Amino acid sequence: MLAVRKTLGILVSLVALVGVVAAVVLATRRLDLRPRTDDAYLQADLVHLAPDVSGRIVELDVRDNQAVRRGDVLFRIDPEPYRMRVDQARAAVQGLEAKLPLVADQVASQTSKADAAARGIVSAEAQRALAASTLGRTEPLLGPGFVTAQQVDQLRTAQRTAQIALQQARLQADEARQAITNIKPTEAELEGARATLALAERDLNKTVVRAPCDGRITALDIAAGEFAATGHPLFTIIDTEHWYAIGNFRETDLAGIEPGQRATVYVMAQPHRPVRGEVDSLGWGVSSDVSATFGGLPHIERTLNWVRIAARFPVRVLLDAPPDDLMRYGATAVIVIEK
Repeated sequence: MLAVRKTLGILVSLVALVGVVAAVVLATRRLDLRPRTDDAYLQADLVHLAPDVSGRIVELDVRDNQAVRRGDVLFRIDPEPYRMRVDQARAAVQGLEAKLPLVADQVASQTSKADAAARGIVSAEAQRALAASTLGRTEPLLGPGFVTAQQVDQLRTAQRTAQIALQQARLQADEARQAITNIKPTEAELEGARATLALAERDLNKTVVRAPCDGRITALDIAAGEFAATGHPLFTIIDTEHWYAIGNFRETDLAGIEPGQRATVYVMAQPHRPVRGEVDSLGWGVSSDVSATFGGLPHIERTLNWVRIAARFPVRVLLDAPPDDLMRYGATAVIVIEK
């Protein structure tokens, strides 16, 4: 009787052991087929909203946690200084536009004078050549007495006068050419003024700050009257156009996960409402040392898995049109990857 009981006990133990092994194998098989993690959370892109221009906020059109649509007015910066700059730049453009035709007329007049001076050189050269030729023909006639010495002297004086006139004509032509105004500096000045006007108009338009995407306002703790500085964020917009679930999977699970795979996400707030999605990307680097996270790698602490410690890598799942009421940045979730 004792032997029967002992044998029965051994059989029960063996059955229990086989059941445990089967359960472990079944669980492992299930995990291999459908990798799963409850170390997951919801995430979206964040826009840290900073104005492009500085100034006093004269109107704040949103409140904290408000939903906004792309293009909605968020706040307005005092436009008066920027409107004055636009007026000033526009006046400069108008002044140069009025000046440009006058400069063109001046250039045309100066060019005409330079052309006339150039023709004067041609005339003076002809007069000098004629005087030299006449003197050359007359001087041989002085010996035989066909002309008087006074006539020759007059011709010599005429030649010298023609030479001086030619020199003066050349000098006047040089001065006329140098006096021609170059219209290109005025044209360049006008282009610069137009660019300044465009920048002033851009800055004026930037005094009205609009939502860059659909989203939710968060971390808003300012009011009208606050001074906004260029490039300094005033609050944050959670971009609700795209939502993601980030799940930290054990490195042993990564071999069965790749971009494009379908996934199901269960949000802790309402786990009975599964959200479908698709694996977008897998993380390629993590840091287990929190002091080393300044380099940009995500910090994920290792957890005990039996005896050895397995590293976990973030897997990014893009959600398909998730319900708005479930989507909260940082909400806890569970991710199951479909095979």
